[in-house]
Amino acid sequence: MPWMPPVFGAFMLIGLVGLVVWIWALVDCLQVADDSMYRTGTKLIWVLVIVLAQVIGAIVYLAIGRPGPGARTRPPSDLPPPPAPSW
Repeated sequence: MPWMPPVFGAFMLIGLVGLVVWIWALVDCLQVADDSMYRTGTKLIWVLVIVLAQVIGAIVYLAIGRPGPGARTRPPSDLPPPPAPSW
């Protein structure tokens, strides 16, 4: 294997970290149950920002678009559960 300069390893590490942040932001965005839980925007908008702007979009989502703590669960509904099927 030919010798590679140390800068190549640094670029590989930065690229790998960027890929991990991008995947983390995309999965985090897709797991939000309801559009009203986002601080700004909707799920469609944030998925497009993350996919089209790549790492920069992921960082923007994590900084300003991510829901606050405890917003991952669906809010309780006032409606009663649906009736059981009668066979």
